[in-house]
This record gives sequence, C-alpha cells and structure tokens, in this order.
Amino acid sequence: MPGPAIADTTFVDSGGAGACNTPPTVLGLPSSGGSARVYVGGKPVVKSGDVFKPVPGTTPNGNPCVSPRTLRASSSVRVNKLSIGRLGDTLNPSTGITIAAGSNKVFAG
Repeated sequence: MPGPAIADTTFVDSGGAGACNTPPTVLGLPSSGGSARVYVGGKPVVKSGDVFKPVPGTTPNGNPCVSPRTLRASSSVRVNKLSIGRLGDTLNPSTGITIAAGSNKVFAG
C-alpha cells in the first residue's frame, strides 16, 4: 500500500485554528530552504525545513495575526538528506496547520 501523496508547491494547507485562525492557503514556493531541483509532474517537491509565506488571520478576539509555516516532513524518502513533504505533514504545530489537499500520482513512505 502506498504512503501519502508527495506534496508539491501547488498543495493547500488546512488553515489554522486556535491562537491564529487562518484560511486554507496554497503552499507556493518556499521563501527559504532552497530548491532541491526535484519535481513531481513538473512541480517542485517541498522538503523539511522549507519556509513558506506566513498567512494572515485573526485571533479568537478578532485581532489581526500572522501564522508562520515551516514544513516538518515525516517521510523516510529524502532529498539532500531532508525528508520530502507529504499530505498530512505539519506546517505549524501551534495552530494545527498541515498539508491538507493536493493531487499527484506519486506516493512516498
């Protein structure tokens, strides 16, 4: 049985909840972490440590906030010694943001 789908830059996060409520947002290109030059379906694969654009949201009181997103990948498959991102991997543990949606036909354990 294959593992979860490998995540690329077109995948969408789950949105955040709690301290900073954010909408689901496309990952996009990492702002830091560098390019691994590994692609799935012509799209760059994301890897552990990639930092994505922070997402604006609101606190439970309605005040503006920003939620950072840094990938904590869990795959045993590595690129340049870093785990590749997959569906379900964490982007921000404090607000519960994970990689939630996307489509490709490549899977990793």
